[in-house]
Amino acid sequence: MNTQFSRYLVVGVFNTAFGYIIIFGSMYLLGLSPIASNVLGYSIALVVSFILNRTFTFRSTGRQSSEMLRFLIVFAIAFGANLAVLYVLVEYLFIHEALSQIFAGIFYVAISYLMNKYLVFRREQV
Repeated sequence: MNTQFSRYLVVGVFNTAFGYIIIFGSMYLLGLSPIASNVLGYSIALVVSFILNRTFTFRSTGRQSSEMLRFLIVFAIAFGANLAVLYVLVEYLFIHEALSQIFAGIFYVAISYLMNKYLVFRREQV
């Protein structure tokens, strides 16, 4: 397996766990609502994901501000594609919801990795 893709998966697993720690900590330790906790957890995890992918996964030295903007756009596109795949699988192909979530998640990981690699953290050609 590609080392860079392996690092991407490690960051994803870590970041998912980290996001849930923030979400549940916000709900049960800070007493925030589930919605506020979710927004807080996803917001912090998105920033952590950017930092870890920039430094650890792709080892980018590009302009951070432009990479962050592209990262957010890629996230929105990949998440929208994830929802579209999920919708088609469940509503038109009648695949079980749990299995559809897994397939849509795999699609999300693949598309977000490729878009991050080639659009967000691309190495400038000299």
